[in-house]
Amino acid sequence: EHAGGPLIPIRFGRVDTNTEAECPPEGNLPDANPPFANGRDPDAATHLRRVFYRMGFNDQEIVALSGAHTLGRAFKERSG
Repeated sequence: EHAGGPLIPIRFGRVDTNTEAECPPEGNLPDANPPFANGRDPDAATHLRRVFYRMGFNDQEIVALSGAHTLGRAFKERSG
C-alpha cells in the first residue's frame, strides 16, 4: 500500500507459537549487523543468500522479503 500496491489486510505478530520456548533456536535467521556469520560472509548479500538459499528461497524471494521488512521498520507500531 505504501509503495503503491493494493491494500491487503495483515495480521501482525507470530501466530505459530505461544511461548518463547516454542521459537526456533537463534542462528537460523540472518545477522542484522556485520560481521556476518562471525566474519564468514564478506557482505550482507552473501549472508542473506547463504541463509535463505538453504530454506529454498531464490533471489527474487529474498528481495521481496527484505523489502517487506524494510517497509515494516518504517512504522514503529509494526516493527518487532
